[in-house]
Amino acid sequence: MNSDQKIAYVEKQITACEKGRQNTINCPYCEAHNREGEALCCEKMGRAVAAILIRKDVQEKADHAERILEKVAQN
Repeated sequence: MNSDQKIAYVEKQITACEKGRQNTINCPYCEAHNREGEALCCEKMGRAVAAILIRKDVQEKADHAERILEKVAQN
């Protein structure tokens, strides 16, 4: 797996956890299993999870701003 594939793999698992479809995230870097409430297995996994969560937050805010602009434009 290349770097982009590893990030996509982690992101897919985070989404599945958020939707209640799984309760662990498998690390593509050290192959450990991460469970909710426990420390992440390695530094690379920590950076990947942080980057994914930041990106998701930024996207949610951008989507929200876009919806506001659409409502303003309708009036």
